[in-house]
Amino acid sequence: MATRKDIKDSKYLDKMDCEPAVKVTIDRCVEEDVSMENKPTKLKHVLYFKELQKGMVLNLTNWDRIESITKESDSDNWNGAVITLYNDPTVEFGGELVGGIRVWVQQVIPAGIEQAQQQPPQRAGLSPNPDYVGDNPPPPTDDDPPF
Repeated sequence: MATRKDIKDSKYLDKMDCEPAVKVTIDRCVEEDVSMENKPTKLKHVLYFKELQKGMVLNLTNWDRIESITKESDSDNWNGAVITLYNDPTVEFGGELVGGIRVWVQQVIPAGIEQAQQQPPQRAGLSPNPDYVGDNPPPPTDDDPPF
């Protein structure tokens, strides 16, 4: 039985090619025409890897992530860098979550995140109300009119 991945004929990586995540070594970055047949020329930077035949069309997010990993702004200096590609379901396109390929960057947990996740939610800029429970705030008192 064939799958979508089996019948899709593209020379570029698709999000499903990165599920599960894949560790790759950058071979080169080139600018090439990525337009569909009989469409106007569309030049984009494409990253090629030693381990894969297909290239990955670069977007600014992944470009920035590779820069942060390699500490190099010039893509000519990325050759040999090892990166991990994965399918990120939170990638948006046209205001919708569609998923897409992302370059993994080791995440640093910001100070206070673990502690904050264990606390009840608070509205920004307001002092916590100990009587507030979920979506049912307490009725206003005479000292606190609703207007």
